[in-house]
Amino acid sequence: MIFYVFLSQIQDMKNLVLILVIVLFVGFPTHVDAQKPFKGIVTYTISYDGTWDAATLSQQPTESKMKILGKYSKSEIITPGATIENITNGKDSSQIVLLDISMIGEKYYMLTKKDKILDKLSESKEPEIKYLEETKVIAGYSCHKAEYVTEDEYGDKETTVVYYSTEIGGPELNFGGQFTGLKGFPMEYVIETDEGKITFAATNVQVKKVKLKETDFYIPTDYQELTEEKAKELFGGE
Repeated sequence: MIFYVFLSQIQDMKNLVLILVIVLFVGFPTHVDAQKPFKGIVTYTISYDGTWDAATLSQQPTESKMKILGKYSKSEIITPGATIENITNGKDSSQIVLLDISMIGEKYYMLTKKDKILDKLSESKEPEIKYLEETKVIAGYSCHKAEYVTEDEYGDKETTVVYYSTEIGGPELNFGGQFTGLKGFPMEYVIETDEGKITFAATNVQVKKVKLKETDFYIPTDYQELTEEKAKELFGGE
C-alpha cells in the first residue's frame, strides 16, 4: 500500500504501524438526519492500556479532533515529520488522505472513490451490529451502546463495544470506515492491538463559534496526487 510505503520512511516501523492504526480508526465520518446539518468539533482523548513499550508510547498521539459539517468530516493526526488528515465526503461517498510531509517539504493527497471502497468492503463479511438498551452520557450527549461484530478471513469474530450518538450523526458517512452501517456517530470505543487497548473517548463537543465551510473539506490546491509510482520514487519500496 502507498500509505505503508510512505510511513516506513518517517520513523521506526513499530511506532508507525501503531500511528497508522490510529489514523485509520480516527477518520470516522458523520451524518445528521435533522433538517439543520450538524456543525461542530468533536475532541477525543486517546488512552493506552497494556504492555506498551515506553519509547513507542512517547510517540503516540493522546488527542484527536474531528471537524464536522453536515455530510463532511475531517480528522487530523500529527506525527513526527508529517501531518495526516482524513476527509470523508458523504455526498459522493469518497475518502481523501492528505499528507503534509514537513520533513521533506512536500504535500500529497490520496483520493479513494466509492467504487474502490465498495470493492474493499466486498472482500470481507458484512458486520453484525447488535443495538443494546444501555446508555451513558458522553461529553454531554446521551449515547447508546452497540456491539459491532466483524469476522476475519479465517472466520474468527471480533466484537467492538461502541457508544454512539444519533444527535451528532448517523449511518450515511460511516460508509467505508471502522463502523460501516452503524446508525450513530461513535463517541467511545476501544481498538484491540497485540500490545493492548487503545481507547477513544469524546471529551468535548464544540458547537458554538465554530467556523467551517464546505471548501475546508476539499483537496487543497497546493497538494499533488500521490500515485503509486510517485510513492515508489519518493520513498522506495515495491
